[in-house]
Amino acid sequence: MQKSIVLALSILSCCVFQSSFAQKKIKYDKDIFPLIEAKNYDEAMPLLWSFLSDPKNAEEPNANLQVGLYYEGLVDQYHIVSDSTAILGASDTAVVYLTKAKTLITEKELKKNDEFYQAFHRRDLRTGDFGIKISDVQLDIEKKLQSLRNVNKYAKSIYADLYSINSANELSMATYKALSSQYPNINDLYLMASEELKDSLVTVIDKNTEIKEKFENVRDAVSRIGKKGYSPELEWKEISVYGEDGLSTVDFFANDVVAWNYGLWAENTHDVIKRDVFRLKSQISQTMKDIKLESNQINSGSGILNEKPITALDSSLLADIDKFDEQALSKDLLIIQLSENKFDYLTNESINERLANIDDVDYQLAVSDSVVQLIGIMEKSVATLVEPGITIGTKKYGELVNETYGGDIGLIKYRKEMEAKLTSAKSKWSNYNEQYRIRARWGVSEDGLDSLYLIPRMDTTYVPHDFSKFYSIVSMKDDSSNTYVVGLEFKGATDKGFVAKINNARKIEWKKNFALTSFKYSDSEFLVSGAFIPSQEGTIASYIFSMVPDSKNNIIAISTTPQGEMNWVNQLKISRAPVDVKFNDIVKETIFYTKTEKELENGAGDPNDPGYFVVDRSGNVR
Repeated sequence: MQKSIVLALSILSCCVFQSSFAQKKIKYDKDIFPLIEAKNYDEAMPLLWSFLSDPKNAEEPNANLQVGLYYEGLVDQYHIVSDSTAILGASDTAVVYLTKAKTLITEKELKKNDEFYQAFHRRDLRTGDFGIKISDVQLDIEKKLQSLRNVNKYAKSIYADLYSINSANELSMATYKALSSQYPNINDLYLMASEELKDSLVTVIDKNTEIKEKFENVRDAVSRIGKKGYSPELEWKEISVYGEDGLSTVDFFANDVVAWNYGLWAENTHDVIKRDVFRLKSQISQTMKDIKLESNQINSGSGILNEKPITALDSSLLADIDKFDEQALSKDLLIIQLSENKFDYLTNESINERLANIDDVDYQLAVSDSVVQLIGIMEKSVATLVEPGITIGTKKYGELVNETYGGDIGLIKYRKEMEAKLTSAKSKWSNYNEQYRIRARWGVSEDGLDSLYLIPRMDTTYVPHDFSKFYSIVSMKDDSSNTYVVGLEFKGATDKGFVAKINNARKIEWKKNFALTSFKYSDSEFLVSGAFIPSQEGTIASYIFSMVPDSKNNIIAISTTPQGEMNWVNQLKISRAPVDVKFNDIVKETIFYTKTEKELENGAGDPNDPGYFVVDRSGNVR
């Protein structure tokens, strides 16, 4: 712009000079041409304009030529981009005067004014003679004209394309900034993408294509002009950190351009939305439909369910949800509905017929444990259904919320219904669970006189024997949920050991005592351990061991039948508590080891202690 003003002022100054030289006779060969040869254009050009302004001189060939050459020189000096206006003006002027000069320069002119055309003096390649040929002059002028016409033609397109490129980049940058401001988290952008947002991304992609194409046009135009000083290069810089990269401006009028690749970012973002997020939302909606269908089947009263009921959410689906949304409303809604299905299934006696058996203590306890746990899971997820989570979540999962709950208002109503339902269910099932938890710990005789605590003494909740005449040492449960217990029974003057069988209803089916001959234990600490051990089929075998050092008999081994018949009881003294017990099924013998396998191999320990004893099928010890 500044150079175009200078060009206009130089033409204006020529008009001023015209009036000042009007009274003086200007001679081209003496006053003007020497200045031109000396390249003193500051003085030459005003004189030259004044000279040509005289109608008698307007057709002077060399004067027109020199004006054309002068403006051609300006074209060479100007930058094709930054001086675009000036270069167009200079090239237009140069073309006008060079075209006129080309028609005015003749053989006669060259012979008459040979000194004006020494720049065209050259050797004839055919004859070897030096001279000035009209053909050379015409050819040189035509080459200059062609070059100037290219400059004039392509300078306009270069500037227009760069202007369009800059505008396209500014639009892309503005779109990117607006999105990163509205959605600081890229995952929110993915999940909340509307059709309008996706259209904006497509526009950025199209603008990126436009930038690439027009920049190639600029490069092609520059190469056609052949003008030095401007060789545009475009380097794309990837947006790696969303919301941080891509915020700095880029000047496409510069020589070497490093530009943010908004198009690639928009393309990748559009692909994620169209491919990954669409698939994820579709899978979430379908999963909810499947779970709701199963809910209808459970609560229909028919008792007919799908062959493979949904018991857990797909792990890959949960991983994909977590990838895009750490606090996903969709995940909480799926968890609530699936947990509600499980709750309804477990508590529906028409489907879960076993629930009606109140004497199935283990099952009742397992069910109530699960139900209480499900209530806790639902409470935790329902607690998330509050603002602003509902509004934000509805924007992310509009289809799910609208189809399943009738929109965000419906979701709020659903939350209130669930809160009331869970409050009631929690009170009922927590009490029920506690009742069966207590019941599961005790075996009670048919007459109700004996209450046997089933939890071995390792349990910190064990009731001291001051409150019970039984002290359980070890227990075992069989495949039919019968519990076998071995322990001490306090009978006043003479305490006994006992083995008892308690069924799943926690009724004592039988209890057998055995003597504690010379078997000592501490009245306060008891210092007794025990274990159920492998035995032949149809028998229940166990032992108790006293850790009191001066106990004459410190181990008692017992074998009974599942019906309560005592097979044998053996009491003896061993060096220390058994480290292992094995059963030889071939000879039906039980082997108690008091030394480890390594100790037996190395002969370690007391040499008089064999390290094991054997009880045969009849109960004999050797």
